[in-house]
Amino acid sequence: MKQWHILAYDVRDEKRLRKVHYYLKKQAVPLQKSVFLLHCSAADLAQTLQGVRERAHLREDDIRLYPVNSPHSIWAAGQQSNAMQGLYAGKAAATPEQGWIGRVVQTLFG
Repeated sequence: MKQWHILAYDVRDEKRLRKVHYYLKKQAVPLQKSVFLLHCSAADLAQTLQGVRERAHLREDDIRLYPVNSPHSIWAAGQQSNAMQGLYAGKAAATPEQGWIGRVVQTLFG
């Protein structure tokens, strides 16, 4: 069974920061520069967290994982809120004209 999580990080070293960010961009939906939304099974989550651990330094960096009941329970305001509104509600349909957000919605919601 898949569950929703928000993963946020503060990586102090620029090289490690790029490695963590690039890795997570392939695993999750970026909400902000260092905040990602994951929708995955427990096994996939464990694998993702292991990948983050391998790229970060756990004594210097701060990585946090928060469970989320559903993406529409996330309140958003500001620059990204309109672009991500369809994702939170799970309503948008993917078309080539919608760009990356349409592809994300299609991947997450079918």
